[in-house]
Amino acid sequence: MLTRLIDAGVPRPVLASGLIWGLWHLPLVLAGVYAAGPSPALSAVLFMGAVTSFGYILGRMRLQTGSIWPAVVAHSAWNSVIQGPFDGSTTGAGAGLWTGESGILTVVVLVVVAVLVSRGTWTYIRRLPERGVPLSQWLSRQPARVT
Repeated sequence: MLTRLIDAGVPRPVLASGLIWGLWHLPLVLAGVYAAGPSPALSAVLFMGAVTSFGYILGRMRLQTGSIWPAVVAHSAWNSVIQGPFDGSTTGAGAGLWTGESGILTVVVLVVVAVLVSRGTWTYIRRLPERGVPLSQWLSRQPARVT
């Protein structure tokens, strides 16, 4: 989806793909059957922050590597850890408010990492393709840099 958004000239395509990804999950969060926290409304707000930030990180990973597979592996690892051993070992009053996919601490960490990624702290490619240039053609012209 991200490369299609870029080719279509959508402004801020990496952020847009993160928002779309969050909106895709939103009905289940509002119904209280996914990423459930203390209340569906609060869970939805926190989950959108987490998923949009994580989507931004995965989108940049996709663009920087030129492959979808690192983002696929990172998404799978995230789901395996956050929904498995992490949620299972987190107990206590208010644990759902602070941890998990819709937890405050999770959102804060993901937002901080997304900001660092957006500022080029972990960047190989610092700009998006020109409008109208297919992503694959643009990536083939860019030298990979480690900063």
